[in-house]
Amino acid sequence: MTPLVTTMTHEARIIRHAGLAYTRARQEAGLATVERALRGYYDWRAEAAAGRGGDGLPGIVRAWGTAELLSVNAEKWGELRVGEAGLRLELHGTPELLHYRASGVPAFALIHYRALVSALMRAADLPDDVEAGWQGDSLVLEAGQAPPSGEGTLPGVPLTGEEGLALLRATTENRGALLVYLGREAEQAFGADGDLMFREAVRAFGAERGAAMRLDHLSKGLTLDLVNMMELYDSGGNEDVWQYRDEGTLTPVEWSQDCTFCPFVQPWHDLDGLRYGEIYDYEFHVSQFKAYREDIEVKWGELMSRGDATCEFRFSIPGPVPA
Repeated sequence: MTPLVTTMTHEARIIRHAGLAYTRARQEAGLATVERALRGYYDWRAEAAAGRGGDGLPGIVRAWGTAELLSVNAEKWGELRVGEAGLRLELHGTPELLHYRASGVPAFALIHYRALVSALMRAADLPDDVEAGWQGDSLVLEAGQAPPSGEGTLPGVPLTGEEGLALLRATTENRGALLVYLGREAEQAFGADGDLMFREAVRAFGAERGAAMRLDHLSKGLTLDLVNMMELYDSGGNEDVWQYRDEGTLTPVEWSQDCTFCPFVQPWHDLDGLRYGEIYDYEFHVSQFKAYREDIEVKWGELMSRGDATCEFRFSIPGPVPA
C-alpha cells in the first residue's frame, strides 16, 4: 500500500468512527451530523480550489489538490467526467470506498461522496442536487448536466513522483481540517455530549490502528517495543510529511523527539480549531499507543495544538527492556 493510499484510507477510518460513534449515541441525528460536517469540510475545500482554479466546474476539479478526484481516472478507480454544467463520478476502487465496503458501512461512502460532489457544484454556482446510488459494486453520482461518455474526462494525476508527493501532503493536511469539522459539528448539535462523541470517535480510530500494529508485529515474532512501533509505524511511508529535530532518543523503552512541523496545525489555526486538535493529539496517541502496548506512558512537553512551537514527544515503557 502506497503512502497516499494509506493516508486516504485513514481519512475514511476517522469518518467511519465518527459515523459509528455519533449514530450509536443519537441514531439518525448522529448520521445527519456527520453529513453536515462533511458538507462543511468539502465546502471549505471547494472554495479554496475555486480560488486556485479560476472559473467553472472543470477548473475547480483541476485545482482540487488531492487524489480522491484527481487520480480516479489515472488509477482506474472509476471514471470522472466533468463539464461546465455538471459531472458524473463512478467509483469502484478508491481507497475510501474499499474501506467503507470492507468495514460493512457502504452507507458512509454514499454520504461522503455526496457531500463532496454537492460542494463542487455549489462552488461553481450550479444547482447542488446530487443523484447517488449503487450500480452493482460501483457508486455512481451525477449532478447537473454531465458530459456524455467519452467527453469531459480530465487527465489523471499519478500517485508517484513529485505530483504524488504533492497529493500526499495536501491529503494529510486536509485531515486536520476534517477533524475540526467533525468535532465542531458534533458539539454544535449535541453540546457536551457532542464533545464526548468526538472523543469516542478519535479514541476508536487510534485504538484500531494500535491494535492492528500489535497483531501485525506479534505475527512476525517482533517484540512490542517503541523501536518496532516507530520504525514500523502504520503511516505507509508518509513520515516525511512531518518534520522532526535530528536529535532525539529511540530505544526499546523510550521515544523522545521534537516535531517541528505537523501538517494538521495550519488548518487548525485557519479554522480556529486548536481545541479539536488538542483533543485529537491526546485521545488518538494515548489510545493508539496503549492498544499497541498497554504500559506505554504517553506524555508531551510542548504541544502545537496548545499553541506551542513544537510537539515534544516523551513516550516511554517503565521497567526493564520488554520481552
